[in-house]
Amino acid sequence: MDSTCMYKFTDSERDQLARVLATINYDTQGDQVYITDLRMAAASTLPRRVIDILSEQRASLHPKPYLVFENLPVDEQVFTTPDPQRFLPACKSGTISENLIMMFAALIGEPYLVQFEGANIVNNLIPGTQTKGEYTGLGSDVELDFHIENAALKFMDGLNAYPLGLLLTGVRHDRNGPMTRLADARNALDLLDASDVSWLRQPLYQIKVPYRWRKEGTYVTPAVPMVCGSNSFPEINAVFYPDMVEALNARAAQAMEKFHDAIKTVSIGVDIKPGMLAYIDNRFTLHSRDRFSASLDDLNNPMRWVQRVFVANNLWGHRQLQRVKSRIFLPQEASAC
Repeated sequence: MDSTCMYKFTDSERDQLARVLATINYDTQGDQVYITDLRMAAASTLPRRVIDILSEQRASLHPKPYLVFENLPVDEQVFTTPDPQRFLPACKSGTISENLIMMFAALIGEPYLVQFEGANIVNNLIPGTQTKGEYTGLGSDVELDFHIENAALKFMDGLNAYPLGLLLTGVRHDRNGPMTRLADARNALDLLDASDVSWLRQPLYQIKVPYRWRKEGTYVTPAVPMVCGSNSFPEINAVFYPDMVEALNARAAQAMEKFHDAIKTVSIGVDIKPGMLAYIDNRFTLHSRDRFSASLDDLNNPMRWVQRVFVANNLWGHRQLQRVKSRIFLPQEASAC
């Protein structure tokens, strides 16, 4: 892992932050008052170096592919794992993990949620018996291969809910759980021949919306490039798990396969544990989750509990979506471009 992307809190910094987070009432809808409370608390509590790091990432003059923070505060006790669609305070002793991930999210961008992804502004990624075969954060029996989150949405009329990035933090750890893998596409592009990169830059790929968005048929983009912009500051439109991208000719498919191989070559593994928070820049950093067999606790609930928050530059791109709650949105009706 790139050491310039890793930041460790001191014990005193961790403990001070824990005290402040414990005083903030978590709002499951992401109300603006709650977001402002988090930003004000961050300004008075977080170390200056951390605020600088997050501010630089938001400014995006020289964004890092990912940020990993360690030795962060955790909830004092976690009793079991909830249903991923429900917020159950009784599962743990407080809401430090929710306030932690939302505080960091609010300094990088504007936190939001599309309701297909969960019921609350902080998603609970928990493997389940009914979802184990899904290519989502709730799956386990299948590898969730490298992808840019919601890559198709930037090309969909009225559905521009494409995230700037996403944050992950651990609440409960499964020792037999998966690695989350991160890959800086810039490093992968450096491994490819110029001819392959040239094919990736041509509008020869059609991307489908995620499975949860497919309510009435399959929605797919027009032909778009997989790589836009310079190799130093690219935007990537790639999803490598099944039934997501169609290359329109054999040479484009070959370039995509080589890009996939390069992505796997340059990737690094992160074990998302309690006390750790990872931010993934969704513009040029792809992520994946390994296939795994979920361990269960004494109540027959999964041991693995990871939380996730999406962030956007702003919420203007969500204006045509139905606003279900403060920062929780639902598409009126998906349609092809």
